[in-house]
Amino acid sequence: MEIYHGFESSLPVVPLQERVSRLQTVLLKMPQAGIVTEHIFLDDIYERKITIPPWTVLTGAEHKTPYRVRVERGTIAVNTDTEVKILTGPAEFDAPAGVQRAGRVFSEEVIWVDVYSNPDNCTDIAVLEDRLYVIPDIGLADSRTPEQGARVDYDKFLHQIGMTDKMVMSIAGITSDLVNMPDGFAVELRDSLIHGKGLFATENFDIGDIVCPGRLNGNRTPGGRYINHSPFPNVMPVLEGADIYAVALKSIESGDEILVDYRVSMLVNFGIAL
Repeated sequence: MEIYHGFESSLPVVPLQERVSRLQTVLLKMPQAGIVTEHIFLDDIYERKITIPPWTVLTGAEHKTPYRVRVERGTIAVNTDTEVKILTGPAEFDAPAGVQRAGRVFSEEVIWVDVYSNPDNCTDIAVLEDRLYVIPDIGLADSRTPEQGARVDYDKFLHQIGMTDKMVMSIAGITSDLVNMPDGFAVELRDSLIHGKGLFATENFDIGDIVCPGRLNGNRTPGGRYINHSPFPNVMPVLEGADIYAVALKSIESGDEILVDYRVSMLVNFGIAL
């Protein structure tokens, strides 16, 4: 039981680490901050330096080993062990293993450095990350692959429209309005690292090229059915009469997966702005 300004609360006390985990779940549904990471290798030492934009709220991964933190610049509110402290650089402290941190940056960017023992002078980032962190399924934010980033943003999109992946896939799986891709479009279906099947280019496209139709005469093509979502799309849906075409937003090379922002698709298809 907690007491707030003289009043007792019967609400359960949620441990700080559980609150950090819940915060991470919420943050993953929001636009991601442009955090810049630098990897520094010294004799027996590995430093991971991140530059965090002003007003950013962020969470880190749980650490497997003790380490030292160096705040070089800026002010950040962050949980240490069991409490939240406001740190202003330059500042340093020793951090134990098993703690996941959350931070809130103020009006100046923060330069935060985690300093680790690296006795074998390993320079393989993937190996170091596996040694040092409990890595979530979606990867670390500053080393997340484009495919992982697309899946994170897809989950955010689902939250925005109030649907689950199962619900969306049941609708997408309806076959009564599916037609074959017309001849003459250089795309093909392949397994996707983002989600199930995806549509891939079989030749190069320049900005403004029509890649393929997504909807023709009221029916969906494989483009309308299988183009996967990304917050960094390489095509956009363009309405031509009642038909919809995927038009290249950037140069696309043969072998690239064709990607669209589903929010834009919602606007073009249904007039719904998210």
